Amino acid sequence: MERGVNTGTSIEADPLILSAGMSHRAVTERILALAGRSGYKAAVIDAVDGTVTAWPRFGWTIRAAAHGLSRRGLAAGDTAGVFVQDAASFAVAVNAIRAAGATALPIRPDAGVADVTARLNAGGVRLLITSAPLAGLAAEAADRSRVRQVFAFGEAAGTTPFRSLLAVAEHGSDTHGADTREADTDAADTDAADTDAAGRPEGAAGRPEGAAGRLTSLDGRAGLCHRDVVVAAPPCGDGHAYTWLLDLILLTGATIVAAPVPLVAAAMRVYKGTAAIVPCGTTVPGLPPDRVFTVALPRSSGGQRG
Repeated sequence: MERGVNTGTSIEADPLILSAGMSHRAVTERILALAGRSGYKAAVIDAVDGTVTAWPRFGWTIRAAAHGLSRRGLAAGDTAGVFVQDAASFAVAVNAIRAAGATALPIRPDAGVADVTARLNAGGVRLLITSAPLAGLAAEAADRSRVRQVFAFGEAAGTTPFRSLLAVAEHGSDTHGADTREADTDAADTDAADTDAAGRPEGAAGRPEGAAGRLTSLDGRAGLCHRDVVVAAPPCGDGHAYTWLLDLILLTGATIVAAPVPLVAAAMRVYKGTAAIVPCGTTVPGLPPDRVFTVALPRSSGGQRG
């Protein structure tokens, strides 16, 4: 992966786009456009193995995976499950599914097989993206549902490697001539026309901070900018609030550091974190309350796996 250096310019997101009817796919399109003009600043960092993914590679991976998912049959109107163990994989999977025109259904990684199966069946999911350590449980839930394809970050028996979705794009184009190369200047240029001189969405300036509507309870306490480094615990809660928070972070051009809950404090020190996303009840030493974004856990979260 590419090492990120802070060469990006000031880019601020308008949180209104998350609460004013903009579709999830439109949010992903803005994130991809941002990736095309953010330089080689880090988009996501894995605190466990130290992998740094710069914005250009992050955007390319989402586009390439979306192309691969479409070739595997994922179509507009479909729903795909996201059952992964870290924020970095979550951000890639959710946005790749959206870019393919489908809906992402997040499932928290501590869910038991019964809960996972119920979510898959309720959502009519036929394609699931998981992480290698969760693959056994994912496969069992898939057998109990209508899921027919399971892709995994990492190597796991009974799954297809997520990286296989990128294979066509790595050669530059597919048999139909669709360009999937890493550079995507056209999308970036198109989106830039909709922004002001500071890189904000046109019309964002002058709006009152409190106008963020439904998202105010999540991010209204403290604004984020491209200089922020947000340490994110694994997906938690029902997945929706967590998804909104990651959207907000990516739309501001900030960096996400994915860390397991026990490593959040250490990651804050190592990567000089300025904010954190954690489950309710988790304390983050050294951060003021308005920089700790907590996600409520569902009442059933205390159940056993299986």
